[in-house]
Formats: sequence, C-alpha cells, structure tokens
Amino acid sequence: MNSVISPHLQRFEKQILSLVPYASNDRLEYLVKKLLPDENSGQHLAVKNEIKKLAQQASKPIDLRLIFADCQIVTHNKVNHYLDIAGKKLFNEKLVEYQNLYTTALYYEVYEDAQHRAANKDKGVSEYKNESESESESEFSEFKIDKTEPKPLVNKNRIINELKKLNSACKVFINPIMGMTAQGKKEVGITANIEKMNNQKVVIQTSDEIQDVKSNKVYLWLYDHHTEIDFTEELELGFVIIDSQKSSLNNKFEYLLKFSSPLTDQQMRVLFAHYLRQKKLAIIGPTERFITPLFDSVTSKGYEQLYLNKTHDIPLLCYKSSNRWHAKVAMKTSGNNELWDFFSDEVKNFHLPVLLGNEYIQKALNEKNTVDKYAFILKSQYKDTFIYSLIWYDDFVNNRSVKTVFNNYFKNSLFRMVKISSSFINSAEDAYVPSALPCHVHPKMAVLNRAIPKAALDMINDCDHMITISDITSLYETIYQPVNEEITELKNLLPKRFQLSVVDSLDETEIVTAENDDSRGEDRFVLSFKMAITRSNNVVTNIPGITKNVSVQGLLVNLQKETKFKAGEEIEIELTVPFSEQDRTLYKQKYIVLGYNSHGAVRLLMNTIESKHLACRAIRKYIYQHVDNLEACGKRGSRIYGLQKAMRNIYAHNHFSIPFYLKATKHQQYINAASFSGNSALKHLVYKNENSEEIILNLLSNQKFRDSCLSIIAVLAYKELPARAFYILVLPKDKNDKEEYSFWYRDLSVLKKSAQLKEYTQKVSKHGKPAILKVELKKSDKVQNMYYRDEISYLKSLDKDLADDLETQLESTIGIGEVTDLTDIAIKMITNAT
Repeated sequence: MNSVISPHLQRFEKQILSLVPYASNDRLEYLVKKLLPDENSGQHLAVKNEIKKLAQQASKPIDLRLIFADCQIVTHNKVNHYLDIAGKKLFNEKLVEYQNLYTTALYYEVYEDAQHRAANKDKGVSEYKNESESESESEFSEFKIDKTEPKPLVNKNRIINELKKLNSACKVFINPIMGMTAQGKKEVGITANIEKMNNQKVVIQTSDEIQDVKSNKVYLWLYDHHTEIDFTEELELGFVIIDSQKSSLNNKFEYLLKFSSPLTDQQMRVLFAHYLRQKKLAIIGPTERFITPLFDSVTSKGYEQLYLNKTHDIPLLCYKSSNRWHAKVAMKTSGNNELWDFFSDEVKNFHLPVLLGNEYIQKALNEKNTVDKYAFILKSQYKDTFIYSLIWYDDFVNNRSVKTVFNNYFKNSLFRMVKISSSFINSAEDAYVPSALPCHVHPKMAVLNRAIPKAALDMINDCDHMITISDITSLYETIYQPVNEEITELKNLLPKRFQLSVVDSLDETEIVTAENDDSRGEDRFVLSFKMAITRSNNVVTNIPGITKNVSVQGLLVNLQKETKFKAGEEIEIELTVPFSEQDRTLYKQKYIVLGYNSHGAVRLLMNTIESKHLACRAIRKYIYQHVDNLEACGKRGSRIYGLQKAMRNIYAHNHFSIPFYLKATKHQQYINAASFSGNSALKHLVYKNENSEEIILNLLSNQKFRDSCLSIIAVLAYKELPARAFYILVLPKDKNDKEEYSFWYRDLSVLKKSAQLKEYTQKVSKHGKPAILKVELKKSDKVQNMYYRDEISYLKSLDKDLADDLETQLESTIGIGEVTDLTDIAIKMITNAT
C-alpha cells in the first residue's frame, strides 16, 4: 500500500488500514488516538484524513489479465473486475471487511497483492501457486461436513461490572454565565451533584433550594470532568426546570431539568453532544468487547430452547420435610407427552410424584446417595381409581417371586420401563441465568438480569435434588416384545412392596410447561391503571377507561363508553401510574390501536421508540419495583411468574441425556452441535480407558450414525410422527494418530430381527466393552423465545453478519436428537433374553 498512502504516513500503514472500515464511525477520532497514543493531534488529524481518503468508493476496475492468464470476470455494483482465483478470494474477503464497499484501499490492496504474487512466482516461490491450485481443485470436490461441536445450554461468558458514575463537577446559575472567569463561576455558582443525565434531561441535587429563578431558567457549568471521560472542554449549558422536590431521605433538593437549545450557545450544543458520547463510551466501554459474550449467550439460549421444548425426560425438583422427600415442581414438554400421559388420569391429575412413595428412593435420598435405577411401572385400575405399581429391574432378574408378579400383573398390561436418575442441585443458583451484558447497556439486558421473582424463588429455594425419569420402554420392546396399551382392571391389589402410594396430594406439585412460544416482546401483567384517550384522529376528546393488563410496549384497556377505532389509528392517552411514593400522570402518550379482543377491550401499542416514550419507561420502572407481587397473564407456562424460566435454567444446568442438533442446508445435511452438562456423560463409551467429550463428538460426526438419524427425521416429517427412538451398539476402534475415531456400530433392532443380538454382542465384547445407547429423534421448532430475540436484536446492532449467520444456523436445524447411555441395563436384558 506504500504506493497510495502518503509518504509521511507510511509508517502508520497497519493502523490506517485497520481503521478504514470505521471511516464513517463517529468514534474514528477516538480510535485513532487509541492506536497512536504517542502522536500529537496534528498527526492524528492527518491519519484520520488518510483513512477517509482510502475509504472513498472507487469506480476504476481491477484488471489482472496482464499479470495472470487465468482470470475471470467478477461483477460488483455493475463494475467488472478481471481477477485470478487468489485475487478473487482476497477481493471478497476485503469486501466483507469494508462492509461491501469497493473502496480505494481495496483497489490498491488487491493490485499490490497480485504484483507481489507475480514477483514471487518469477522467483520460483510456489506458495501462492499451490494455494491457487488447491482452490481450483476444491471447486469440484465434495462439500466439507463440519464436525460436531459442543454448544452449552447455559452461557458462562459474561461481562460483570458495576455501572460507573463518571460525573463532572457542576455549578448552577440563575443568570447566563458567558464571559465569567473560572474563579468567578466557582464563587457565584451553587454546587450541585448530577444524578442522571442524557441529551434531553438532567436530574441535579443541591443542598439548598435555588432562589430567585427567573422563568424557570437555569444554567449549568460542567467542568473538572472525571479522568476516564476523554473530554477536557468546559460546558456552559441552559436548561428549563420542569419539576422539583425536596428529598425525604436526605433533605436535599432535586431538580428535573430539560435541555434548552435556545439557552445554549451553538458551539456548546456540539460540545455537549460530544461530551455525552465520550461519557457513555467511558461508562459502557467499547462495544466490540460485547460481541463474543453476547454471541455465546444468544447461542446458548437458541440451543436451550431447541432442546428443552423437546426433551423426552420428565424432571422433578424435590425437597425434604419432616424426614420425607416431596416433589415440588415438574416440567412438561412436547417431547415427554407420551410418558406424561401415562402418569396422568382422565381429569389430567399428574401421578408421577407417587414415585416418592417408594422406600428405596426415600432411603437413597435420605442417605444423600444418587439414584441411577431401572424399573417397570404398571398403570392399572382398581375400583375405578388409577393406581401405579413398581418393580425394580434388578429384583426382576434376581428374584423368581418378583418375576412371577411381573408375569401375572405387568407382562400383558400397560406398563412403562423407565430409567430413574437423581442428582444434587443448587436450585437458586442454577435458576438464575442473566444476560451476557450488564444492565446499563440496554433496558432489555436489565430485564434479563433481573433477579428471580420472590414467588418463584420461594418455590424452588429448598429443592436440592432433581429426579429425572426417562422412558426406555422401546428398549424392552426391542429386546423382548411389544407392550400392551390397554389398562387392566385389577381384582386385587399387588403386594404392598410393589405399590406406589401418594406422599402429598397431587396438586402440591407445581406443573411448569417448558414451551414458550409467546410472540410478545415483553411480559404482560394484570394491572389496573387509570387512563383516558385524549386525542383521536387529531381531535381532542376525553374517553375515560382503565387498563385490564399491561406490558411495557402495550396496553389492553376497557373504556367507560363504547367507542369504535380503526386498526392502525393513532391516538394519545393520559395514563396514571400509581408509584408507591406518589401517583404519576403522563400526558399526550402516543399509542396506536391494534384492534379489540373478544370482550371488546381495546389493544394499544406504543407508537414511538421506548427511550422517548415516558409511559413505557414509567411502566418498566413500576414493574421492576413490584415484580415480586405482580400476576402475569397470557400464555406463561406456569401459574407462578418466573418459575418457568427458573425451571428451564435448572434443567439446562443438570440434564442427563446429551442432545444433538441435525442441520440441513441447500447442499448438505449433518449434525453440527451437541450439548453437555455436568451430569451428561456416556460413561460406557470408552476408548482405551478414556471417556471423553471428544469420543462422543466423533460418534455424532460419524457418517453411518448421521445417515441413520437423518433417515429417521425424514420419516418423521413424511409420516407426521412426533418422535422415534432406536438403539445402537457401539465400540470405538483403534485409530492411527492422524485419523479420527472409527466405530463398530450396529442397530439392535436389526440384530434382533436377524436373531443375532446376543451372538453379536458377545462377539463385539471380545474386542472391548461396547456401549449401548438410546437415540431418540424429534422434529425441531423455530427458536422464538423473547429473551433470545432481545439479545440477538442487540447483537445485530453490533455485528449484523454474525447475528444473521447464527440465526441461519438455528433456523436450519431440522431435528433434535437425544442420546442416553443404557449400556448396563441393555447388556443385562440381552443376557437374560430367551
């Protein structure tokens, strides 16, 4: 680039080129100073001008035909360029870097790179030639399949810092202060503290009341700015007092001031805007550092929603009281519907908590042992009442009398075979998953960072165990025989040791629905605020009413008299928000009519951006202050506000199975991600005494495994089935240092049909200890959780391409898989099968 950069600035070539993409950014001057801190302001200005020169759009085409013979036409914005393969690659990379603009810098960079490659070619240097040849060959090669990568369901990459108060010294005057000396201003001015400040309003606090104010006009002098604010100019600004009060806490006087352009010199207006930008930058920091943690957070939220809405497990949060364990919360998903229905009666009472009536489970939890057991559970009727009975699989194998009970009661009736697992949890800690960014970055981040509401926290606070029930009946059917789906009427109860009795009444277990397909942008609460429509169709009116429910962005209101509005009609309302300190009435609040609900209430939506909508800001403040006592409305998935989100987070931290995600693009289909927790390990999938995440990821990347999963997803879509499970026998094979893992791999149902199940299992066992895994597949739904949407919207404002790519990755997910290690039970069942 030496040929285009001015000679006296060529030593800054690296810095200049790195800042060309930021040429139109209002922070360019700041970035130049940061990259060249030892240079004077004159050099900074010269570098800035050079950057803007290089960032100008070019019109001259690049023609490399005189340098390379194998050039092709590349058209960009109706300009034809002639580029070889390496030149085309560099051209496209630079377009991305320069935000799709064909700049002067891009023109010279591609030309000089071509000349450099040509010179090296003449000298016999082949590195560029080899690269070009490989590029050419790759055009005819197969698409590369991405290896499966781990994607955590809970983001740990967060920026944690407190909001800085980087204020300036402030004096208040009742008269204009232009022309006064600094000493005079210090002596005459009233000392004030700046509590809040933006480009429109300022809140100041003084020890004494400001006397003799004329026409509500005051003037502020800001000086001696905090050292972290990169700003040194003194500011003389005019304001209008719009509210004042004496604080009951410290007897100080508070003034709400509105910035006045007519009372402020033009130069000061410009400096004030620059001061606010510099202050915001100092408080929040460079937004580039937000991108990675925010990307990680959005990714986790996306995969969490894909999986948790579809998991086949039913988790129970448990707590101990009076030396007995009780089930506090259970989570329902569309993936565990079949098992949920098995444990439900005709009036939808949920009976799974009867498991806690089993003395083995009570004893294990009391002794602080984890549970990892397999059982048959029978659903039957006795005297018009549903009852449940349990046989542990180990007892079934080892005790002839227990097997007799199974044959007499279970075998020809409706039963399920389940895996029952438990783990210790820290429910309060696991339930809270804040945003990646601190509250002061954006109001949406403040909502995400809000603590768990008190009612939800009270519900989970004493739960320190999670029991997870997984349906593995299809394994029994694969190895033995199909299960009868008809419920048997019992003439006599089973022996007491097999009966499951209720510990608590069924309604004491709170049911949380995992799905959250609410398309609203904000949570909605049942709140009755006084309001009135004051302007409609530019006509002043007064139609009193009261809100039925409220969100930050919209209202549902009942009006005292029937009035017809058209959808899309713009109105103004007066709204009273009853803050605890005093009611606050907001006038001329702009809303738009969306329509009516089925009961004739009017649906309203704010009609400007939230930051400029006083009602929105007041409602957000009210909700924040009272969230522990508010009743949520709409499709919440739980009666208790915040419990759904808490339960999802707890399960995301502690899930046992390993979910994976099948992706389909225009050119290929593959498994691109899997999620792990501290509990989720395929402990029997071992290579040379090593059990690792890497082995699992290699299995998920294996072509045969991938093809099996994709064929089942296709069947589910074609036959409109909710899910299907299959079971595989897997043994990692020896590999060379330069090769990926390979596997012995067979489907149990195929082996069963060919009568080779036991024989093949014994044969493979001679080469090592095989793992037997359950793989259940479901179609995926679109990610639309509001917290995911909030964060990805903010990510788009920082890096649109990165956010779009992430959205594409998630939207191209066509199926969710779930892998569960059932080696111990499956080997026993195969061994004992006749």
